Amino acid sequence: MSNVAHVTTRRILLIALALTALAGCGSKFQTYCQNQADCSGGNDKDVDACVAGIEGQKDVAAAYDCSDAFDKAVACYDSTGHCKAKAYGTDCAAEVKALTECENAASASKQ
Repeated sequence: MSNVAHVTTRRILLIALALTALAGCGSKFQTYCQNQADCSGGNDKDVDACVAGIEGQKDVAAAYDCSDAFDKAVACYDSTGHCKAKAYGTDCAAEVKALTECENAASASKQ
């Protein structure tokens, strides 16, 4: 797997994890995280971990001035999330790619 694909896959997983964790905190990510946990058979701790992960990704995006791209990715996750065979998925590859590219560009310009 290429480094870019690995980073993108990691980003998708972290956003998904973060969205799941925020459900327990009454955050705007709560519904997504709860839906993901319900789909895969998760529990409240899984929801909390998801929310925490997304909050971390939100902070990273903000540090790189990529909050708009983050918000678009989260909106996509909210609107396209679906459960199939106990696996929760989304159709947000383009939004996640845009977020990753924004952060990579910002990181490169700060070096």
